[in-house]
Amino acid sequence: MTISAVSHYRGGTIDAVAPVAAKLKAAYVKHGIVYRLSRFQTGPHIGDWFVVVQYADQAAYEKAQAAIAQDPECQQAFAEIAKFATRISRELVIDLDL
Repeated sequence: MTISAVSHYRGGTIDAVAPVAAKLKAAYVKHGIVYRLSRFQTGPHIGDWFVVVQYADQAAYEKAQAAIAQDPECQQAFAEIAKFATRISRELVIDLDL
């Protein structure tokens, strides 16, 4: 079953976030990871960021985590993101194929 990491971030304008997110997405694609970035438009979290990172299964998740830890492009993107955004939460979910 597909595994998704769902994260909520606060901070950063679209102009600041989008280029870094594009770099991270490109690095993730090399590892077989799907990356999606969204911005809250309503509710109490307006302006915050919603990130979904998707892995094919548990084995792919574990393999990707090891690879990301060694990937300088990913580590650089994480450092850039930390300059303007704070992660509020991160949850791992198992996607159900209905």
